[in-house]
Amino acid sequence: MYIKEKRDEFMKLPVDFKLLFRNYNFDILDTEKHIELIVKTVLARGTWEQIEWLFEFYGFDKVREIFSKDFYGVQELPLPTIYLWGLIFLDEKEYWDYREKRNKMTLSEKWRQRRTV
Repeated sequence: MYIKEKRDEFMKLPVDFKLLFRNYNFDILDTEKHIELIVKTVLARGTWEQIEWLFEFYGFDKVREIFSKDFYGVQELPLPTIYLWGLIFLDEKEYWDYREKRNKMTLSEKWRQRRTV
């Protein structure tokens, strides 16, 4: 089981999360300040144990809130991740409507830019 470590007045992630965040300075990741990055990364690439830690540490409602914000926003999460966690966080009709809408899209619609500067 993971233990929450306190250092320099912020909570650090467990050491075995380091591989998930190799493009970031792992030592300065803060579990509160970088919550969206942490949740999205663990949902997309985490192991079962890391996902369990995520739900224990942040709670189901907070993880669902961050997923929903991404789902209804820019959708930074990969499509397979959206499909998987959509089964858990979305109601059944909404989930299948999204899948159907996505299947009817042209390639240009699927690849359109969603982020704005």
